[in-house]
Amino acid sequence: VGPSGAGKTSLLRLMNRLSEPTSGQITYRQQLLTQYPVLDLRRKIGLVMQDSRLLGQSVEDALCYPARLQGVGAAAARRTLQPWLERLKIPQDWLGRQARELSVGQRQRVAIARTVATKPDILLLDEPTAAQDMGYAQHLLAYLASSDNPSTVVMVNHQLEFMADWATHVSFLSQGKLVSYQPADQVDWLSLNQAIIAAQTDDDWGDDD
Repeated sequence: VGPSGAGKTSLLRLMNRLSEPTSGQITYRQQLLTQYPVLDLRRKIGLVMQDSRLLGQSVEDALCYPARLQGVGAAAARRTLQPWLERLKIPQDWLGRQARELSVGQRQRVAIARTVATKPDILLLDEPTAAQDMGYAQHLLAYLASSDNPSTVVMVNHQLEFMADWATHVSFLSQGKLVSYQPADQVDWLSLNQAIIAAQTDDDWGDDD
């Protein structure tokens, strides 16, 4: 968490190697990120941006794209995908629609389902609840916290009420620096909210909204 421009999205991009650090090093399982082939790394560390772009002409194409990229046939890819559509509440009547016809929130739901279905070791989510209604946001967070989700989740979220209920640990970033890192049950949420407001500045750092 942190004010707009704190560097939260930049951090997610660094963890997935969409961006490279100008100094310092990032390790994953005692190995530098730069030592992993990029495609292998992105299978292990999945990233869903706030305004996700979907590859493929239809929603079904977009959802099946990761499996097809690994040589899975179209029919097998659809079968593998079906349980994830149910878990993440992607309506069947979306599948034949063009990706460009979806709203921002709908595209985000599809992008999350597409990435979750690949079962990454780490799932990076940039504001996954921002464009969702309350009901779906709660459903998504409940799934992510459940034993059905095999991934460790790193989430950027401005909605502290969700983080208070869902997070296990909370990092507070400001001006590109880590200010604090605490177990969620030790966070003073009122004080954290006040600190975020106080840290807000028009001189943004990084590319966060």
